[in-house]
Amino acid sequence: MASAERPKSLTAKPNNDAAEIPDTEMAKGEMGIAGQLDMPMKRKFNIFSIIAVGYNISNSWVAIAASFAIAIQSGGAVSLLYGIILVTFAMLCTGVTLAELASVYPTAGGQYHFTSILASRRWSRSLSYLSGLAAIFSWICLGASIALSATNSLMAIIIRWRPEYVSQTWHYFLVYQLFNIVIVLYNAFLTNKTLWVYNVGFLLSISTFVVITITCPARSNVHVDSREVWGTLVNGSGGWPDGISFLTGLSTPQFMLSGLDATLHLAEECLNPERVVPKAVLVTVLVGFLTAFPFSIGIIYSYRNVELSLTTNTGFPIYFIWEKATQSPAAATVFMASLFTISCVALNAVHQTASRLTWSFARDDALFYSRKLASIHPSLGIPLYALILNGVCVFLVGIVYVCSSTAFNSFISTTVIVAQISFAIPALLLILRRRAPHYLPTNRPFKVPTIVGYVSNIICIIWAIILTVFFCFPTLLPVTGGNMNYASVVLVVMLLIGLANWFAYARKHYHGPRLEM
Repeated sequence: MASAERPKSLTAKPNNDAAEIPDTEMAKGEMGIAGQLDMPMKRKFNIFSIIAVGYNISNSWVAIAASFAIAIQSGGAVSLLYGIILVTFAMLCTGVTLAELASVYPTAGGQYHFTSILASRRWSRSLSYLSGLAAIFSWICLGASIALSATNSLMAIIIRWRPEYVSQTWHYFLVYQLFNIVIVLYNAFLTNKTLWVYNVGFLLSISTFVVITITCPARSNVHVDSREVWGTLVNGSGGWPDGISFLTGLSTPQFMLSGLDATLHLAEECLNPERVVPKAVLVTVLVGFLTAFPFSIGIIYSYRNVELSLTTNTGFPIYFIWEKATQSPAAATVFMASLFTISCVALNAVHQTASRLTWSFARDDALFYSRKLASIHPSLGIPLYALILNGVCVFLVGIVYVCSSTAFNSFISTTVIVAQISFAIPALLLILRRRAPHYLPTNRPFKVPTIVGYVSNIICIIWAIILTVFFCFPTLLPVTGGNMNYASVVLVVMLLIGLANWFAYARKHYHGPRLEM
């Protein structure tokens, strides 16, 4: 086709690896440019609402607040503040990569559809399956992490005001599962009728961020030395060199942009997705930085000895800092209540987005019971079975918490690893394709200069390697069973599950979209 033309259609016709798939099965995979099957999903998101959903999931300052202890242990303020800058740059490059591809291929499959289109026929199915599976695992782990964050914030409030209460692990487990079940039910029956909740969540998050960032430093009566804040790395790893300690501490700032691909998976419910989705991806990164960075500065300058917050009995260090900075337990509790509410909205958004990704994967026949998982409930207008499956997976991950909180935290840490891997695969293929106009037409709605595109793709890949290596390191030395990082074990388990599904089902049935030549 001519270099300025947009791809006319995507198709799932058999490639060299899929010759054994019956024509009747392949017919299910044929799709237009939006990657839909009979356009079953109602388009209801405009530019503001889709940005609100994307931000509700990342909620950068909330992510910083919830995982504050990791950064403080692994480098102090230096790790947190410079880490936010570094992560923002890396994820902005990742966002540019995703935005360019989404402007041409706005489908709910997101990165795994990009992979299927960009890869050669020989590797298309296997690589896109890997990318899709990584994306699904990342969303399951993200749902588990937000459910636990909401649980921790509520339990911290209870512990603060009822000091006689002795919490048990199974208490957290029950609250976690209650949140998960309630949010799944809300998502099934009410979300499509109450999309304004995302706008409220967005406004509540922004307003709470502004109040905390101004109030805490203003009310605090301590003096914090800027040279210590910006120039002293507090290496609490117990033995790692400063560089490794800094990199392992990046999990806190990295977590602030978890779910960057959220808007990709809602593309088929979005008005003008080829224009709106790329903007939403980049705005999510920018708003994330503009909230997380000032918030972190405000917190660091609000209390001199932030390391002391790690000893708080509530298990939520930021709660301790808010109370000391404002000199008001009531104000700190209001902040925590807001954080809890925002986390509930975020969990709802995660379940909605994750179910759309699972639904898309099932449409391409990648999972057992794909026919059920790919169906849309006639009255609710949602992929109900895909939503239930994701809820069950988050439920099962929660069981790990009862057995070992360390192992559960490892599940959470793999969120950003597998997500970045799923982004890096299409980025690498885009470079190998030399960003050819056949795959990135020159008249696409979103484009950047060629050199910027190449740099963004390369940084996206490098960042995936960095996260995969250093986020599997234990944060403390010497390593014990209690502080061991089991992320590498979790990754192996995910790989084994993926391979089992591939050889038992997907190898014969899965068919991702392809460009018609």
